[in-house]
Amino acid sequence: MITPLGWLERVPSFKEQQQQMPNKDLHMYGFLGYPLLQAADILIYRPDFVPVGEDQSAHIELTREVARRFNQFYKLNDKPVFPEPQTLLTPSPKLLGTDKRKMSKSYGNSILLSDEAAVVEQKIKNSVTDRPKLTDRGSPDRCPVGNLHQIFSNRERLAYITEGCTQAKITCVECKTLSVESVNAHLSPIRERRHALAQNPGRLQETIRHGAEKAIAAAEETMAAVRDAIGLLRLGAVAGLVAKEEASAAIRVPESIAHAKNDDERWELQTAEWLARVNRTNPLKKDRPRTFITRKGRKVGLYAATEEHGAWKFMLEDRPVNVLVLLAEDNDRYLHDFILPPKVIQDHWKKFARSKGNVEIVLEKGSNGVSLATSEGQVPIQQYAVTTAHYSKQANKRHVIHSSAIGKSCQ
Repeated sequence: MITPLGWLERVPSFKEQQQQMPNKDLHMYGFLGYPLLQAADILIYRPDFVPVGEDQSAHIELTREVARRFNQFYKLNDKPVFPEPQTLLTPSPKLLGTDKRKMSKSYGNSILLSDEAAVVEQKIKNSVTDRPKLTDRGSPDRCPVGNLHQIFSNRERLAYITEGCTQAKITCVECKTLSVESVNAHLSPIRERRHALAQNPGRLQETIRHGAEKAIAAAEETMAAVRDAIGLLRLGAVAGLVAKEEASAAIRVPESIAHAKNDDERWELQTAEWLARVNRTNPLKKDRPRTFITRKGRKVGLYAATEEHGAWKFMLEDRPVNVLVLLAEDNDRYLHDFILPPKVIQDHWKKFARSKGNVEIVLEKGSNGVSLATSEGQVPIQQYAVTTAHYSKQANKRHVIHSSAIGKSCQ
């Protein structure tokens, strides 16, 4: 938001791409905004120097301008948040592509570190050179093959091809052949190491994980400073708000439940989101159909039913459980969960109706909330609801599911 459009439009690489790729539509933010995304990648680690090629120097200058502008608007304890990173060039700051333009995958003129020796040889032999005729004198500085010699060949070979090219004493074929030898000699150990690493994906994953942890720590340190400077909440506070919002969001059964082929598939759709939320804080291990085990070894029965005429009928196996969770899906497909603790189950288990060897539990909705229907009358259970007490259409949108209720009930 602090970067003027004109800064991006005048970046040399954007202008160059428009000239070099006239048949490609570049009127997209991906091309225009790439240098700014690169600036963000750099500044999030607050470096003093950035190792790049010569063609990227303009991008580093943009990064410096962005850092400078941010520091003008926002300060942390009267100090700048970002350093203005300097360009760090190597002894070989520029590499020409096989077609004499700058080397770029976008231009299809690049030699990749992953290319096998034969591919490298083919690319170099197909490279353009600086000598239209063998009798013409060339310049290795303007020739992509000569440029490769300058980077990869030893002094003796570089001196040999420089004299031969500038004095027209060697052919371009010989120059390319020598260049292939020099480049492949340099890339060979890189290829071997690459192949060795590819055989051990576990080590690669661990390397990536370790690097990601370091990067995340450094990035969050920067973002904490940025938020403090701007006046935004820290990540921890934001995460807390997100967690609260997620916890308070009503669970709605997906519309696809209308196409459920059987009771098992219907149960899966009704309970999936509820289980996902609970498992984030109180993991449940599946024991048998509709029965789970908590970390403390307590058995949790999980059943779901759809509202019919203001009531829900649950069919349970006649097996003892420590905690019983009843998910009641209303006519708007919102779930209301009731978590019944061991005492309620023990006191009323035998009072429920039986049907074909199963226990039949009926929840009925009344003016004072939801009740269990037993052989001895109605038993209010609204106090065991983890949702809001009201069942109006508006209240459905405010129902809260607390996964901690599972843990509390099992204790």
